[in-house]
Amino acid sequence: MRVASQLGSPAVARARLRGVAVLMAVALALPACGLLHRHREPAPPEVYDLNHASLRKLETLPGITPSMARRMVDGRPYRDPHDLVTRGILTEREYRRVEDRLRVEAEGGH
Repeated sequence: MRVASQLGSPAVARARLRGVAVLMAVALALPACGLLHRHREPAPPEVYDLNHASLRKLETLPGITPSMARRMVDGRPYRDPHDLVTRGILTEREYRRVEDRLRVEAEGGH
């Protein structure tokens, strides 16, 4: 009975337990909802070398279909990514969607 007298009446004990349960629920829910996480910038998109990227890699670019990727590979080598537009492989609009993900490395470099 000593424990019961320390907690007070059964109603007070139940109220305290409910309070503890609510605190535990909040402690578990906060990390799950992201309130305690710091904002992280999204990872920068992977950049592919237009002269060496595989067909499959080029197909992962936004808006690039398998047939477009095949034309990109067939048109190699490139001196500049914008060659895709000047050679009629991509339209200017299609190119703008992927221009930040393409590069052309100098010969001999990877």
